[in-house]
Amino acid sequence: MVRGKKLVITGCILTLLAGCGAESSSMPPVATEPSEGIQTDVKNESGSCITIARAKAVVLENADISEENVRFVRVHLDTDDAGSKYDIEFISEDAQYDYVVNAVTGEIISMNCENREYNIATVPAEVTQAVDAQSMELQNHVVQTGNTQSGSAGTQAAGGNRNAETHSADTQTGADAQYIGVEAAKQAALDHAGLSAGEVRFVHAHLEFDDGRWQYDVEFHRGTTEYDYDIDALTGAVLSYDSDAEYFQHAGDNINHITEREVITQERAKQLALEYAGLSEADVLHLKCEFDYDDGRGEYEIEWKVGNMEYSCDVDAHTGAILSFEKELD
Repeated sequence: MVRGKKLVITGCILTLLAGCGAESSSMPPVATEPSEGIQTDVKNESGSCITIARAKAVVLENADISEENVRFVRVHLDTDDAGSKYDIEFISEDAQYDYVVNAVTGEIISMNCENREYNIATVPAEVTQAVDAQSMELQNHVVQTGNTQSGSAGTQAAGGNRNAETHSADTQTGADAQYIGVEAAKQAALDHAGLSAGEVRFVHAHLEFDDGRWQYDVEFHRGTTEYDYDIDALTGAVLSYDSDAEYFQHAGDNINHITEREVITQERAKQLALEYAGLSEADVLHLKCEFDYDDGRGEYEIEWKVGNMEYSCDVDAHTGAILSFEKELD
């Protein structure tokens, strides 16, 4: 492989949460189920998509954050055999949020939040303008025709289909000036490495501003090899990469020889993760906790299920800080 604020996120439906942060008084809000003021089952008689404005309102309510405090960097309508989904990505001053929303019902399919520090004023104007333009274009199309299968509103999310090597920043206009999205950045890195998602374990994939440009920092492991990629956020081009055969700790291994720093227990890590999600151990099933070692830091990877919702949470093994949190429908 991120503030107030109702709880801390790294992910949040059913008991939905959002917000991100370390274990402190500045922790973000817990995202709860969208309020009654935001209907998540709105659809017209023909079953067409809810508007982009409604989808944005749903995710902002879930993240417990106001629109003026974020910058949307990606808004796409993706239609495939499984139906229509809105892919929405935005950042605040202390987190990156990624949502997938059912475009017909307004239900949040998945969300991810990573604690990061951002200067949202540095997001290029053309990106926010492109997102606004695409949002208006999709909204008008849905409202006027109720048809998600044709015209610009039926366009597949650009991220996964774009050829990273044939796009350049100065050739992008309109909706193309949006960021490609986390999933497309992951895929660009995998394609370059000649690997598939099933062969690796992603450590993180997040936006960052470096060397005067916005890019996705993507890290994953295959066996004992660590891969690090910087992917241009607009074009999908590989800006830099390296791979190192490094030893990192696996689940069940003895962690005492890795570091002399004090580590919290697995039980404490599980408690912190569940508290972050607003749950107790009695509420969950298939609770698993594994130790891993990454970037010189030990962390616990914790997973569990509630109904048909899968949760995952990474907890710093030394400080107890929530490093990431994610939940999605199984």
